[in-house]
Amino acid sequence: MERTMQEITAAYSVQEQWAEMPMAEYIAGYRDFGRVRGYCRECSRYGNCWACPPYDFDETALPEGYAAISLLATVITPSEGVTLTPETADPIIRRERERLDRMLLKMEREAAVPAHTAMAFFAGTCLLCPPEHCTRREGRPCHHPESIRPSLEALGFDVARTTSGLFGIDLQWDSPDTPPAYLTLLSALACSGHSRF
Repeated sequence: MERTMQEITAAYSVQEQWAEMPMAEYIAGYRDFGRVRGYCRECSRYGNCWACPPYDFDETALPEGYAAISLLATVITPSEGVTLTPETADPIIRRERERLDRMLLKMEREAAVPAHTAMAFFAGTCLLCPPEHCTRREGRPCHHPESIRPSLEALGFDVARTTSGLFGIDLQWDSPDTPPAYLTLLSALACSGHSRF
């Protein structure tokens, strides 16, 4: 029997782990700007999505303006009988990304107090508009500038090295013969002062 999307998105469990460190340490150990930016250039969203590079600011300098970073690894494991295919994984990722993005934006607002700033980094590209309707393709301003944030990889951070080195989680990739056993999303909150965690 074919599962409905509602059944699929209910048929998984989520585990979250936080890791906190000085931003300078994270930059030194986990940023490989040239190599990771090369991956971005190969993506169809490069230059065509407001959440993706290239940006109109110095991407290498942005993280350096923050003192600490709190990284969040979210591992999504399907229930027995659910195989992670593009058809089943996409709605699960969207549901969890929407939850995480709302949470991180709230944390960003709460962490921003006088003399301190905070910035969220989302787990991947923008989900607010369909890719083909992003206004960047037409040179027009974003419809949701208050709700988009870059990902860590968009700023040159190695997500696979981060998840394995800080969380002991190896990323799994989809292949025709072997679907992944779980999905991993990496997001973060950077703070100019001491972290709240």
